[in-house]
Amino acid sequence: MLFNYLFYKKLTQLNLIKTGSLSLNTYKTLKFEGAIENVESLLQGQITSDISELANNNAQLSCLLDHKGFIQADFILIKLNDEIYCVIEESLVNNFNNQLEEFLKFYRVTINSCKLAVKGMINNINDEKSEGLTFFKNKEYRLSILLLISENSSIEKELSLLHWKVANKLLVNYLFTSEDINQYRPNEINYDKSRVSFTKGCYRGQEIVARVHHLGVNRREFVTIITPSDQSIDSNFKIHGEILEFLNHQIFNTHLKRDDLENSNLPSSLEIIRMEYSS
Repeated sequence: MLFNYLFYKKLTQLNLIKTGSLSLNTYKTLKFEGAIENVESLLQGQITSDISELANNNAQLSCLLDHKGFIQADFILIKLNDEIYCVIEESLVNNFNNQLEEFLKFYRVTINSCKLAVKGMINNINDEKSEGLTFFKNKEYRLSILLLISENSSIEKELSLLHWKVANKLLVNYLFTSEDINQYRPNEINYDKSRVSFTKGCYRGQEIVARVHHLGVNRREFVTIITPSDQSIDSNFKIHGEILEFLNHQIFNTHLKRDDLENSNLPSSLEIIRMEYSS
């Protein structure tokens, strides 16, 4: 599933997003071993996305919840030649495996680490030469990944991990780590827009996620804010994740009241990036 996003102000004017590729060496690749129908049945009953929509040579964002609807892991699923791989931040691997362990024997599936290098790419949306599998995009940029056969594969490092983090923040794609486990439900960090299917069958935590979604009671919105580095951050902002320092700017995630966003009741010095879902 791909989504479009609305920028309040063009990021190209700030020159904060850099295009190119990098080695995502803080991510691991896992492979689901077993009959493809068993793997898909296992995942369909546990993860938030609809695995039936994942076609060969495509990528899909997803996450794993507990029974109370709190996020346990966030990852990218990739289907290649009727085999399914999981690209996941390394600090989440143990919890991911532990959460699924009790179901593996029933489905006759195993999860194994792969010696596959992960290449990340940030490209302009109209770049026809861009390679890899796109998993996230807005009207101007796309984020893609590519699995390389050997973890020792040479990846031209045009960009650093900081560039990757900045691009994800500016596209309002929260990079989940082990410090975030049990802290958020999908709707609290926009995962309901990019990682959750509301038309598939049941999965762990589904009842709570669906109830919150259909009640529509979110009065606060998860956004990205950009401020000059020499400007202090308002202590009233609750920061989620890292504050990134990049090209004389501070970039961070927080929640803002929807009324303030709609009525422009915020300081003009703030550059605010807000996600707008479009099916």
